[in-house]
Amino acid sequence: MALHRSRTIISIAVILAAIALMAFQLSRFTLDASLRQWHTGAEGYKSALALQKSSFKPIALFFHTDWCSSCKKLRETVLASPEFDEYLKNVIPVKINPESGLKERQIADSYGVTGYPTFLLIDFNSQKVTRIRTSQNLTPQQFIEQCNAAQQS
Repeated sequence: MALHRSRTIISIAVILAAIALMAFQLSRFTLDASLRQWHTGAEGYKSALALQKSSFKPIALFFHTDWCSSCKKLRETVLASPEFDEYLKNVIPVKINPESGLKERQIADSYGVTGYPTFLLIDFNSQKVTRIRTSQNLTPQQFIEQCNAAQQS
């Protein structure tokens, strides 16, 4: 009887762990899907620079890591919002995880990135780089206002 009860408890624990893992993976997939229109990594950065030459749009450069809770919060509350999605029509969005490869790390180093999240706007001739404040309490509209002010200064 005790053996049967132990097996039942273990089975329930395994099922709950599997459900938790699936929920975690689904949340990561949803988060990644919300930024699917972004250029990604070193190759995405390279293609964004080429696109910038013909479009004359600034590059919005988002440096993040997988473990950064502030990065996740910024992605969920601001970057994945419908308001910010509208703003993206005016920029070339690029997301880079500096921990995903040497080239990505070199790009982050070239901009002096030392913490996450870091969000930069690079004007169309790459002469001016502006760091945008990334407080966890910013609304999408406040973040967009910062970006617009940076582009106009």
